[in-house]
Amino acid sequence: MRNLAVVFSSIAVLISAGCRKESTPIPDAVPVKTETVATQEVRPTWRYSGEIRPDKQVQLAFKEPGYVDSLHQTKGADGRWRDLQVGDEIQAGVVLAHLRRSDYAASVDTAVGQQAAAQGALDAAKADLGQARADQTKADLDFERAQALYAAKAMTRPDYDAAVARHAATTAGVQSALQQIEARQGQLNAARGQIVSARINLGDTNLVAPMPGVIVAKNIERGTLVAAGTPAFTLDDTRFVKVAFGVPDSMLSHFAMGSPLPVQIEAIGKTLTGLITQIAASANRESRVFNIEVTVHNGDGSLKEGMIGSVYVQQANPQTVPVVPMTALMTAESGSNNYSVFAIGQREGKQFAELKSVRVGETVGNSVVIDQGLIPGERIIVNRTNQLNDGAAVRVIE
Repeated sequence: MRNLAVVFSSIAVLISAGCRKESTPIPDAVPVKTETVATQEVRPTWRYSGEIRPDKQVQLAFKEPGYVDSLHQTKGADGRWRDLQVGDEIQAGVVLAHLRRSDYAASVDTAVGQQAAAQGALDAAKADLGQARADQTKADLDFERAQALYAAKAMTRPDYDAAVARHAATTAGVQSALQQIEARQGQLNAARGQIVSARINLGDTNLVAPMPGVIVAKNIERGTLVAAGTPAFTLDDTRFVKVAFGVPDSMLSHFAMGSPLPVQIEAIGKTLTGLITQIAASANRESRVFNIEVTVHNGDGSLKEGMIGSVYVQQANPQTVPVVPMTALMTAESGSNNYSVFAIGQREGKQFAELKSVRVGETVGNSVVIDQGLIPGERIIVNRTNQLNDGAAVRVIE
């Protein structure tokens, strides 16, 4: 009997141990604070970002081919003179580079020589015309005398015919001399044109900046052989810059030509005021947005090409929207405005954390506008959200 009692006692101990092993302890409810989703009147603001571009950009190229002989010199940061390079600011009229001038100077000299020769030929033709006219005058007198003598039967027919022939020959000589002068004058004009052209070509060996700006690209160095039309520099005029961005058709009514618009430049921590200077007449065929340009004065040169400017457009009429504290938000999905919050749920008379996805709008102080996912009056958890998961038991505290 004693052994039997020991056996029953052992069985009872094992059963008790098995029951304890299978039971799961109920976790304690997490104490949390809550707030009710409130509403607030706000003026919705839309943000559009665009890249800063120069007001004007010019690619400078040589009109004539040749070897680069020299580049514009400027003082570097170390105080020494150096060749022009990317990033340098230059003024209008500065000669950026020279081609070797000797070939083009020789062309000018040749054209000058051709002009002198043409002028000499013209002078000789004019002298020939003077002689031809003198011969014609004498022939006219001889012809008149011959006519009178022939009429009085005092000159033979052969002598009269000779006088007529001399008169005709001298008249033809004058016409020929006039044609020679016209031809020589044409040659002289052509020679003068050659001089003008040669001097223009000589002048085109200088590459001159047509406007003030910043060198943003440089494709030549001393000794480079360039062909006609080879781009040498790219020059940006950044006294004014443009912020270009696209908007959908539903937003076009918020923009008007010439209207001021604030532009935030995060890179320099400034908000500047620009003017709308261009609104596309039609939507981009690929993106289906309308391109808009805002021009901003860049007097201090702090705005650089490639910086990002953000434009904010505020709706005229206020709207009542739900807002929640920023502390209630969970991490956003990558590349979106989709966040999560924990709302208070009820189950079997107990409270639990219910995970909800929300879409947020603009920030208003320490709160954020909820565009989608919550309605006013809902209770949400505003602390210890990193200790919760969907369905976790909670206990609301004051």
